[in-house]
Amino acid sequence: MGSSYHRASMARLTSAEVFTPTSYPKYTYVPRDSLHHERLLAEWARSSTQIASVSGPSKAGKTVLVQRVVGLGNLITVSGASVRAPDQLWDRVLDWLGEPHVTVAGNQSTEAEGSTKERSANLGMVGTGAGTRAGASTLATSGETLSATANRRGLPQVVEELAGTAYTLLLDDFHYIPHAIQTDIAQQLKDAASRGVRICVASVPHRADNVVRALPELRGRVLAIDVEYWIKKDLLEIPRLGCAHLATFIDAESLSLFAREAAGSPQLMQSICLWMCNQQGIRETADAPRELTLDDAARREILFLTSCSVDFRSLVRALIAGPKTRPGERQLYTHRDGRQGDVYLTVLRALSMDPPKLALEKDELNRRLEDMCIGKHPDPASVVRTCLALGQIAQGFAAPTGPSLEWDDQESVLVVPDPYLLFYLRWSGILEREANGDGG
Repeated sequence: MGSSYHRASMARLTSAEVFTPTSYPKYTYVPRDSLHHERLLAEWARSSTQIASVSGPSKAGKTVLVQRVVGLGNLITVSGASVRAPDQLWDRVLDWLGEPHVTVAGNQSTEAEGSTKERSANLGMVGTGAGTRAGASTLATSGETLSATANRRGLPQVVEELAGTAYTLLLDDFHYIPHAIQTDIAQQLKDAASRGVRICVASVPHRADNVVRALPELRGRVLAIDVEYWIKKDLLEIPRLGCAHLATFIDAESLSLFAREAAGSPQLMQSICLWMCNQQGIRETADAPRELTLDDAARREILFLTSCSVDFRSLVRALIAGPKTRPGERQLYTHRDGRQGDVYLTVLRALSMDPPKLALEKDELNRRLEDMCIGKHPDPASVVRTCLALGQIAQGFAAPTGPSLEWDDQESVLVVPDPYLLFYLRWSGILEREANGDGG
């Protein structure tokens, strides 16, 4: 049996509660203690006025790591994409805190007809009040209700609310912020952190130093924590923990395959495990422990079902099509499975071959093409031109975090920064359908 089982002491959980690809993994969190990420963040959270910078690849668990250390209820997450003016960052924080945009406090006036006076009033915001000022007015009756209003005060108000508390501001993808205001934002982050507000910035690796570049004086004031793709051993901890909660234990060979296909992404592993439960009818914790062995057909169906929640159709169709050419201009290559494709489809099928790799050097890509093709295969110069064109096409579909596929011309490496794209290429069937002439 894969784990000890004590039904009497276990809560009945649904599979969707256990495996959570889009939210915090309460039951399947894997500490990865050997990497010291939690320890570094915990020390920072206790006393530091530095800004923490957590960088790592897409879907590698950066936000979950911060949530784990500071506590779910203490994390205020703001996307750089939502910040288009310097004050908007602090407005997003105040939105999270539930602070109104305008606060009104009422007073009863007994002033004589012909004059009004707004008295000092506490408006329910820290450090906010309305000063006394005189004005001319004609009141219809005595006892008229007077009011004072106060607007939000941005950064000073956030400092008053958050400094010295357990709350942590996580600014995700600083580089989403327009370049013209990045320096202003970085200066404000520095000011807030120096006054006791805990601030963490999350980014992808090639954007990790954007906040420092926006404000060079932050150098030395930023704690850098680099999160890498997960190794297979750590990914396997997700189903080990989750299956124990469901009292259902899956054969090691199937789980090993799923961990390989997750390509270093804990989020993707969570998704595969959830679809595994759906495909096997595992809805909630079993009344008695059970062991399941999946056959090849079940494994393939699980991986296909997982790919259905990953939609790269527009990008992949554009990659398959390649740059516009006249019909019949491209040579077709015959693949060992009897299918055919031009150089673009053939290179994409080579990228999707076993074993799954997020980076393929030119020599390995050429070896895959030789293995895949019967007879003539694309020559090395043609492959480089094709990879360059694929990278340019992917750039046209890129989010601000960067494209999902890139050609590194200097290193001669075809890179897939997003594990979900590689998974989609391998398991959605879109490349096979195209090679059959069925379309995507």
